[in-house]
Amino acid sequence: MARAERTYHGIEAEQTLLDLTGLGIEVFRRAAQMGFAERANCNVFDPVTTPGTEAWRYPTRFIRSACFDAGWRLDNPKNLPLAVSDELKINLTVSSGDEVTGLVYSSKQPRTKNPKGSILEAAVTRNTNQVPLFPELEPENIREFHHTLGYPTWVFLLYITDDEIRAELSLPNEMDGSDHITGWAERIIIGVMPPDVIGEDFEPETGPDILPEITVNM
Repeated sequence: MARAERTYHGIEAEQTLLDLTGLGIEVFRRAAQMGFAERANCNVFDPVTTPGTEAWRYPTRFIRSACFDAGWRLDNPKNLPLAVSDELKINLTVSSGDEVTGLVYSSKQPRTKNPKGSILEAAVTRNTNQVPLFPELEPENIREFHHTLGYPTWVFLLYITDDEIRAELSLPNEMDGSDHITGWAERIIIGVMPPDVIGEDFEPETGPDILPEITVNM
């Protein structure tokens, strides 16, 4: 697997992230730390899938809340949780990644931990400018999301273990036959340290209690 066309890290990553999303790198760090803390709060009485779910759910919640406060809108095409900026013309979603996630100098590219489904497959196609010659022949569940998927879709990719967090915001451009994302045009590496506090005191800094208008597509 070839390396990404462009990988940003350090100060360059911070500026690129700010230019791309309008959000500071601390927003993404905080989101990743939320996933680490909530994963650590799971115990043997939880369903075995709970740690992985919490490590994805809480970062998704935090990032979408921060995006909404910054003027983005929320969308859920086929239940894929997106934050969408019509001003910046960008989509953002969250996914768990494999052990290569967040590594700058690996000879391999990260792979999403779970299959992503038809909507992200369509988003990856849009990311690579592969506009279908006959869009009317595409499946109906893809055609109805043409407007949303007209923007590049970036993935906040997370790898969280008992003692480590690795993260990046990256632009996918390739999927394998099992619907895992395996290639990335650009990668913005986000250095994250595990939080010092785990438990009820570790809460996200959220804005006022405003219920967003959310589009739900089934």
